[in-house]
Amino acid sequence: MNGLVGNVSIPVYSGSNVGWAGEVDAATDGAGKFSEVNLEPKRLTAFIDISKQFLIQDSVSAEEMLKNDIVRAISNELEKTILGNAAGSNTKPAGVFNGVTADTTALDFKGIVDMEQALEDKNVTGNLAFIVAPNVKATLKTTLKSTGVSGYLMEGGEVDGIPVYSTSACTSKGMVLGNFSDYVIGQWGGIDLTVDPYTQAASGKVRLVINAYFDAKPRRAEAFAKKVIK
Repeated sequence: MNGLVGNVSIPVYSGSNVGWAGEVDAATDGAGKFSEVNLEPKRLTAFIDISKQFLIQDSVSAEEMLKNDIVRAISNELEKTILGNAAGSNTKPAGVFNGVTADTTALDFKGIVDMEQALEDKNVTGNLAFIVAPNVKATLKTTLKSTGVSGYLMEGGEVDGIPVYSTSACTSKGMVLGNFSDYVIGQWGGIDLTVDPYTQAASGKVRLVINAYFDAKPRRAEAFAKKVIK
């Protein structure tokens, strides 16, 4: 969600409660429950010092390269935060693995099916996907579904028919299964770039100060099953 202004509350509806009744019995209250997820802007910032000589040598391509690097750096930090394990605060979103205790037993096929069941028990539907750390991907590709039987947990980029995406931004040994359309990333305004020609002028440099405002939270916490493998 981009172009946000001020704090944003996203409504979450639990669904209606419907029940059977006799022919002339009074109907019960069928209203579901509303809750909300609050998004508040949190500042992601950095500065880069660039030599003036670099800028005057090839200003057009240099500017494009810097823009790409800045956008990539912001995207990487946002991804690392979302797929991390840090607690949330007034200045930083919480990671999806915050509070997840590492497994004491090795990863197996039953453990993966249990994650699927946890979502199905909550009627989570849609396009499910796994996001895993690279060391989890390596485990999935080298662990047999069953001892003495051919076939590994992950084959053809899928686990039990569900696509798997791997990123080094994910918490080490972390894996999350979910419907990621139920995860909301909010952005306030665009990427603000301030050119400061004075602070590093004596060194022949220009300082670029970057500010961007984001928040990120699951809209439905039950839409995600998380695990930190042994």
